[in-house]
Amino acid sequence: MATRTKPTTSSKEDYTNSKHDAFEKGEFHLSYKNEMHFYDLVKQGNIEELEALKPKLIVKGQGVLSEDKFRNIQYHFVVATALIVRFCIEGGLPKESAYTMSDVFIRRMDKMWEREDVEALHHEMVLTFAKSMRELKKNSGSSLYIRKSIDYITSHYQEPIKVSDIATFLGLSEKYLSTLFKKETGQTLVSYIEHVRIEEACSMLTYTDLSYAEIAESLSFNSHSYFTKIFKKNIGLTPMQYRIKHQAAKFTI
Repeated sequence: MATRTKPTTSSKEDYTNSKHDAFEKGEFHLSYKNEMHFYDLVKQGNIEELEALKPKLIVKGQGVLSEDKFRNIQYHFVVATALIVRFCIEGGLPKESAYTMSDVFIRRMDKMWEREDVEALHHEMVLTFAKSMRELKKNSGSSLYIRKSIDYITSHYQEPIKVSDIATFLGLSEKYLSTLFKKETGQTLVSYIEHVRIEEACSMLTYTDLSYAEIAESLSFNSHSYFTKIFKKNIGLTPMQYRIKHQAAKFTI
C-alpha cells in the first residue's frame, strides 16, 4: 500500500500563511510579538504585506477601553495611530509630518458614526504612513532610477534578487546601474539588498519564533551559516544574541 506523503511548504510560505491565518481568526493582536511586527511593517514601508494582511482595528480578545462599543473603537483607533507615529518617527519620519498626519486622521475619525467607516479609515491610515516611510527610503536616492531600484528591492527582497534582475527591470546595463547606485547612495546594490534583508531579519528575530534556518530561507540567504555571517557583519551580534537581547526588551508607550 502506497504511503501518502504530506505536502510541504517552505518556511517563507509558512511564515506568510501563519500571519494570514492569525488575521482570519482574529488573533493577530492577541500576540505581543505579532502586534509589534505589524507596527514594524509600517515603519519599513512594507505596503505589499500590509495590503495582503488587511489588519483589523478591533479583533477578538483585544482589551476593552470603554463600555460603549463605538467609543471603544474610537479609543483603539487613537492608540493605534499613536503607536504608528512612534514607530515611524523612530524610522526617520520627521516629527512634524508624523504628528500632522496623526491629527488629520484622528479629526476625521472623530466625525464618524459607523464602525465600518472607522475600520476603513484605519486601513487608509496604516497604508498612508507606510507609503510615507516607503517614500522616505526612496528619497535617499535622488534620481528616478535609484528610487525605482529601491522600490523594486523593497518589493522583492524575499526573493533571490540579482543586480541583473533590477537592471533588466529598469532597461539599463548592469554596470551603469551599479555605478549610478553607488554614486548616489554611497553603497553598492548588493550591500543595500543585504541591508534590507537584515532589517527584516531583525524584525523576525524580535517578533516571531521562527528558527534561524527558517529566517535565512525566508529571506533567500544561501545557507544558515551565510545568514549568520552577514547578520553579524551588519549588526555586530549573531542572530541568537540579537534575539535574546531584543525579545527580552519591554515596549512602553
